[in-house]
Amino acid sequence: MKQFEKYLTENDERRKFSVPAEWLRILPEFGEGQEVVVRAIDGKGFYWEFYCVIRRRGRYKKPVFQSLGWLKFVNQKGLKVGDKIVLCEEEDLFRGTKYRIRAQKCFEEGLWVDV
Repeated sequence: MKQFEKYLTENDERRKFSVPAEWLRILPEFGEGQEVVVRAIDGKGFYWEFYCVIRRRGRYKKPVFQSLGWLKFVNQKGLKVGDKIVLCEEEDLFRGTKYRIRAQKCFEEGLWVDV
């Protein structure tokens, strides 16, 4: 199972989630389009849809989760700068998802807890 982590920035908290380029290794193929839907279950078992878009020009594709689904997730979880997002491949055939996205807050030194 591949797993990736990112600490939230101000832009991630307020606008859209800048997806690290290495995450493209586990995200769905973009094919001919510039957008894919990422369906995920969070650490509490709730279903989320994120719209991931990339640039077609230039060397760096600069993937982002658009604000539509992303900001609902941020607000529901009460996320702030410095909180952590963990994305991993974890297929759930019953729910029709392929990903688990976990939002985590640090409550004690080094103790990250799903919210």
